[in-house]
Amino acid sequence: MIRVEHITKQFKNLTAVDDVSLEVKKGEVVCLIGPSGSGKSTVLRCINGLEKPEKGQIYLDDELLDYKDKEKYNLMRRKMGFVFQHFNLFPNMTVLQNLTLAPIQVMKKSESEAIEIAEKYLDRVGLLDKRDEFPNKLSGGQKQRVAIARSLCLNPEIMLFDEPTSALDPEMIIEVLQVMKELSEEGMTMIVVTHEMGFAKTVANRVIFLESGKIVEENDARAFFDNPQTERAQDFLNKVMY
Repeated sequence: MIRVEHITKQFKNLTAVDDVSLEVKKGEVVCLIGPSGSGKSTVLRCINGLEKPEKGQIYLDDELLDYKDKEKYNLMRRKMGFVFQHFNLFPNMTVLQNLTLAPIQVMKKSESEAIEIAEKYLDRVGLLDKRDEFPNKLSGGQKQRVAIARSLCLNPEIMLFDEPTSALDPEMIIEVLQVMKELSEEGMTMIVVTHEMGFAKTVANRVIFLESGKIVEENDARAFFDNPQTERAQDFLNKVMY
């Protein structure tokens, strides 16, 4: 469903992503893990088009994501939902308004249709009773669940999560990971940048371990955690698994 071929992304003198290639099949959950600064989030942002790689190609459903054809490119990007680390909700809008904005403006839905879709997904993440609240009245976990519901309102084929729990307290992490786990069980294709090793081990089909912008190791999730093949992955897991 997603095919990344030899992408490289640089920021001034820093090579953040260095000749990375990967594939994600329909219905797969793939976790990108590794130390901070390893290029995980930049890979995800390149896939979504928030960053444009200097080299390489990205394909969605075997179609090239071509930045030069803006209309087609924007249509293809709509197939991907993106959930950010810090929620990115509009503070001056209610929860419901946050969810209906894109369906009305981007998908040209009627207001009543957009509200119906929004309420469906708010109910899905257990927050229908918060529809008229403003984001500052919500906990961090609730904000992230609203952000997930907002992405689902655009009916994406694939969900991209960029460290969705790193800004949350431990108690709130569980409620967000539960929603993500349920999405995976429903067959949603997902790429997740995460430091939550327990989630990666139990929910992911595959794990891709990066360091210094390169893929160091890639394997079935269970095999990766039970028997990492590279010394660097072994060292990383010894430090983060407890």
